Amino acid sequence: MRSKVFITLLSTLLLTLTACSDEKPTKVQLPVEESQDEGTYTGNLPTLGIHNKNGAASVRRDRSCREKQNEECNITHVEDVSNLLSGTRTMQVTPGEEISFSMPTNPGVPMELNGLKNIEIDLVQIHKGEQLVVEHNGESFNAPQEPGRYNYSAVVKWIGDIKGEASYAFAIIVK
Repeated sequence: MRSKVFITLLSTLLLTLTACSDEKPTKVQLPVEESQDEGTYTGNLPTLGIHNKNGAASVRRDRSCREKQNEECNITHVEDVSNLLSGTRTMQVTPGEEISFSMPTNPGVPMELNGLKNIEIDLVQIHKGEQLVVEHNGESFNAPQEPGRYNYSAVVKWIGDIKGEASYAFAIIVK
């Protein structure tokens, strides 16, 4: 009992002394990434969107890289798609249904990074342990004909003045 009273009194005394102190708290400044060129965008790359006429798939970003002077990116496909997609919402589609890519338009992000312009998408389908490169037109692709769950890994490359790469994973269920 005495130790509880002692600790309470000591805590109260310390709080009172601290609150009544004339010292101002020290501000800590975090380092800010500065751009070599004034006006160069240094924010994050947008997230790939996957949707059909009824909804959207949960898309998870695995890795991303912004190219800087003399530094190239070399992002590869997601290695463990199942683990990355654990707990995400899958999009239900019909056999052969068109599935669209989107790139959200974000305020403050250069127009070059918004939308599907100036990007290349490398899409791989993973189904029953088999990997298949998926043909697409840059804006959409078609769902498989066979029912089942299909995981996808996408590597997106920005190829305009702002260069970068990111890998994403998503899943669909063909019913």
